[in-house]
Amino acid sequence: MTRWAERALAVALALPLMAWALVGGYSRYTADDFCWAGILRMEGFLSANVHYYTIYSPRYTFTFLVNLAEMVGPAIVPALPVTAIVAWLATLTWTFVQFGAPTLRGLLLAELAAVATLQTAPDLPQSLYWQTGLLTYLLPLIMATLLIGWVRLGIQRWWAWGVSAAITFLAGGLSETYLIPQNVALSLALLLACVFRTRRAHLLAAFLGGVLALAVIVAAPATATRVHGTPAELGLTMLASIATAWAQTYRLLRFFPVTVLACVAIPALISPAEWRISVRWLVVVTVCVLITLPFSYFPSFYAQNGNPPARSLIVPGALLIGYLLFVGSALRRVVAPIDSFAWARGLALAAFAVVPIVVAVSILPEQASAARYAALFDAEEQQIQTRRDAGETDLTVSPLPPNFGENFVTADRDDWFNGCVARYYGVDSIAART
Repeated sequence: MTRWAERALAVALALPLMAWALVGGYSRYTADDFCWAGILRMEGFLSANVHYYTIYSPRYTFTFLVNLAEMVGPAIVPALPVTAIVAWLATLTWTFVQFGAPTLRGLLLAELAAVATLQTAPDLPQSLYWQTGLLTYLLPLIMATLLIGWVRLGIQRWWAWGVSAAITFLAGGLSETYLIPQNVALSLALLLACVFRTRRAHLLAAFLGGVLALAVIVAAPATATRVHGTPAELGLTMLASIATAWAQTYRLLRFFPVTVLACVAIPALISPAEWRISVRWLVVVTVCVLITLPFSYFPSFYAQNGNPPARSLIVPGALLIGYLLFVGSALRRVVAPIDSFAWARGLALAAFAVVPIVVAVSILPEQASAARYAALFDAEEQQIQTRRDAGETDLTVSPLPPNFGENFVTADRDDWFNGCVARYYGVDSIAART
């Protein structure tokens, strides 16, 4: 009965992932996407990357990847969410298998981690459906998952250590929100590796890759433009970061209690008995998470003197979900006595299958609204291109409903984003009718 319950739970957990992928299939260019594409059109690939690093954004990996995406064109945007979901699910499964989980149970834990992270994300549309947000905040989570599995695999060759360094260097160039907690976590992991004399070479290489990424970010001429005024005082920054960490943790516990329970209970029921996580390791990991979590908010408070954007909170959210899965795995020995009662374990797993089914049903209305916006956008874009080809250079278009919380264009012809859209379509100006 347990095996059938696990299979049923795997199918149920796949449903919300499929639903999010379906909604993401209606994604279109939004806000910054037009800016990246417009600059690429004007400057070319190499010059566009130099332009961003020196003038606008020090996120060297992000700008490289977003320029590659823009070279493909808008057709890639609807494909990115499903690609990210599949890639993360595959990477998570592979990583759990490296830790000794059987393939089916590794897939189950991977689905649970992905569903819980996406469901509890404070701004899922901008973190998953928006090209800019996905490359900035979701992609580094996939790379972090890859790093964990790669370090666990433990190939002791110079090129394997180089891979560890490359992963952290490239992931660190996607966003500071990820880079800072990555380097803090690697510092703690390297310290523990030195104490316990295990996997030191991989973690040292990964740490050096993260340090190099930080150096490249700090040295970028564009960093000065990203810092809003004088950096905040360190003490106040840490207090604000700790308070925000508590606020996000409280939000998770208050508004998603069933998901929290599932993240603890399911690993406790299906984690390999060989893991046998000790109380000492539970305490050590808890301390490491408590230290690392506030640094997810540190860059925004310190450099920009403001709250981190909601889309970026998927990064600390993933850390919290990962910690819950670890706690559940540590409780495996507590629930081990019920293993002899296969029906009880199977019944519990089957009951948890209701959770992702409810989540999937709640996503269905998003598909209709996403399809509606995509149809409106496609019709408007067709009109813009037709009028541009007819020789019009200053366009006034019908207003579109907000997409991912952002307007296509506003009524202000001088608005900065309006200029990005005009540059992308090759006209002098564009504005929405009032």
